[in-house]
Formats: sequence, structure tokens, C-alpha cells
Amino acid sequence: MTKAEVEAALGPDSNPGSVGGPEPEACDQWRPGRAPSGLLTDRGFGVGDTAAAIKAAYGASAVSEPHKYAEAPAEDIFVWTSGGPATPDAYVQDAAARGVRYEIDGEGKVGIVHVGGPAIQLVEGCA
Repeated sequence: MTKAEVEAALGPDSNPGSVGGPEPEACDQWRPGRAPSGLLTDRGFGVGDTAAAIKAAYGASAVSEPHKYAEAPAEDIFVWTSGGPATPDAYVQDAAARGVRYEIDGEGKVGIVHVGGPAIQLVEGCA
């Protein structure tokens, strides 16, 4: 889906000035204003699902990393659908890569879902 198609379906970015930095063509984050509360990934996961369920569904494709600012069980689970890393701990730089990052909270559940290119690896927006 293109950005224009997503905006037609879900509305424009609800807070366009919050992220993107000086180079939005290199890294931009978008939060749809009309996103339905029950929005799910292609595997049927969303906010509130458990890390265990995500890991079981994706198997070895799910790469877990410790959360940068919260104690376990908080973690980030990455699943790359294209252009993923050569090794599980490698940083993805391929601009064409696409993936999902499940941000797991201190309860062991999905708190936020990030989708897109390599920018999903950045924990502080585009910084």
C-alpha cells in the first residue's frame, strides 16, 4: 500500500510534527488519525497479545531483543518479511526491507506495533 492509499483509508497523520526529523524522506513515522482500535498485523496480532503467542506463531523468524528502557519481560520482537538481517542481531540497512516490530511491555504483552522499513528499529523515533 502506498502512503496515499493508507491516508485515503485511515486519514492523515494525527501528529505530523512529532517525528520525521530533518530528513522525512529517510525516516518518517506516521500515526493514522482514524486507525481502528482493533487493527491487526497480517498474522492477526495486535495490542494486548502476548509475546509468547507471537514467538510461537513466527518461530525462528521472530528475533527478540531486550527493551532499551524497560526491564524484562519488556522486549522488542522483530519479524522481517523481506530484506531482513543476515544474522539475528544485525542491523537492517536495506531501504526496501519490510518488517514488524512488536514492542512488548512490562506485562509481557504487545503495547505498540511498528510496521515498515528499517526505521522500525529506531527506539526514539527517527533519532
